Amino acid sequence: MLALTLSSCFTGSRPTLEPIDTVVPLGDTAAAAVVTALTTTATTSFTIEYEITTKFGGQTTRAVIANDEILGTSVEIGDTRYLFTAEGTTSTCSTTTYECATGIDESRVSDRQLTSAFFKQSAIDRIRQDARIAVGPAAGYEVTSDDGRTSRCADFSVVDSQGASRTKTYCVFESYGVIASMDTADLSVRTLVVEDNADPARFQPPN
Repeated sequence: MLALTLSSCFTGSRPTLEPIDTVVPLGDTAAAAVVTALTTTATTSFTIEYEITTKFGGQTTRAVIANDEILGTSVEIGDTRYLFTAEGTTSTCSTTTYECATGIDESRVSDRQLTSAFFKQSAIDRIRQDARIAVGPAAGYEVTSDDGRTSRCADFSVVDSQGASRTKTYCVFESYGVIASMDTADLSVRTLVVEDNADPARFQPPN
């Protein structure tokens, strides 16, 4: 099973855009290509808005990630804003109460089956797991959106605990190195808006 740290806080460097463990087992070419795309470090600012559906319970959540080489990374999931500065400090804030605490508190979004790294390292962990249990190699392909952005994708054929066959899909924006869309047993992630800039206010505690 995917191991997630859901109840602790931590401080340190920006883990969301700098994944550490990127080894894909089984020599799966398509899976490796998607993971390689996820390890890309964007050299420009960007903001991506997602719609995420937690399938167990049907909860829908808006998430926004913003990245800037100088300001760092901001990850907003529902009313929780995670801040990772370029200097290595981290904090967890509420956009409702405006309160902030040092460190990354993953328990704020654990009810949604998410972490603050859902679009990067958590996706890599999921892909590695699916590559291990897939029935045969993943099917790899590319998708180009109407605005010309290219995504690298992989479909994994797996058998669930009930013996039914299903497909898990991961697509990654190659130019940004983050998830473009994802469809798994527990989550559906789709991109709503992509902007090639980032509002500086997103990298500050809400007020």
